[in-house]
Amino acid sequence: MIFLASMSIFNFCHRFVPCLADPARRSSLGLKAALVLLHIVYAGILFLFDSDLIEKTKQKPWSYTGLYLLLFVATLIQYFVTSCSSPGYVLDAMRDVNEKSSLFRKASMMSKQPASSKNGSLAITVEGSQSERNIPGSNVTSWTKLVLDLYPPGTSVRTLTCSFCNVEQPPRAKHCHDCDRCVLQFDHHCVWLGACIGWGNHCRFWWYIFEETALCIWTGILYITYLKANISRAWWKDVIMILLLVTLSFALIFLLLLLIFHSYLILTNQTTYELIRRRRIPYLRGIPERVYPFSEGVCRNLYKFCCARSSIYSLERLPTAMELEDKSRPYTCLGFLTCRCC
Repeated sequence: MIFLASMSIFNFCHRFVPCLADPARRSSLGLKAALVLLHIVYAGILFLFDSDLIEKTKQKPWSYTGLYLLLFVATLIQYFVTSCSSPGYVLDAMRDVNEKSSLFRKASMMSKQPASSKNGSLAITVEGSQSERNIPGSNVTSWTKLVLDLYPPGTSVRTLTCSFCNVEQPPRAKHCHDCDRCVLQFDHHCVWLGACIGWGNHCRFWWYIFEETALCIWTGILYITYLKANISRAWWKDVIMILLLVTLSFALIFLLLLLIFHSYLILTNQTTYELIRRRRIPYLRGIPERVYPFSEGVCRNLYKFCCARSSIYSLERLPTAMELEDKSRPYTCLGFLTCRCC
């Protein structure tokens, strides 16, 4: 009877909440609920034990504790925004390119305008020596041709085709087995977010780590302040606060290392997958360790990462041998004076 009752409850939940029928989504929702609950426990116990914080917040909402609560809410919002954002899938980019190509072909046939007219040229952002490629109406560049242009001449289409999605992967793309989709500029699959980190949400992911780190530091300061003022009033409260502070310290160390690591990746225009699997990736196998093939300097990398993101899919081509040779040159005083590193 208990088994039948539990099955009926599960069926009722699956009927009104279809996402619970998928085990992967259930685990993702469980992790998200656990993370939110963990935040509430740390902040709730702090305000529950320290009554002065509640009074200060009521009297001065924009005081020290008021800003802490604002950061607390902003961190949780950033977490859900990042987890729900798309990392940029190869299949979506291919559909977008094909749709624009077909629309331009129809428009050019109806208007009978020359291919070089400005009204019908389709611009696809391709990073490298050429910032845009105009696709003529009479000879529309397909996704396969576009991807092949990003690789050195003579590259076979078979080596670029994903065996799972059956689509041609541009450079820096990888198939994620957790999401079962190919991701542009694949960085990693975040278990806590339940989503891939790639071209579309890497910036949001960095800001989430930054806000989470700031929140952990602020929470630790409030815990230490409470323990200094109330260390010997109630021993059981002190034990709880010390245990939470110790676990918070481990989380803070992990977040700081993660923030530094991803900041380094941003400054050098790399991804976690490219850094860890560098020797296994075909287009990075013969490049020296300290040469960053996609880097355009610290300032340009920061600008591209923070400011140049848009709804237009951005594809990076592989650098030529001359460009790699130029990037492998050691830095000199003249290089620093001419801002070569920027």
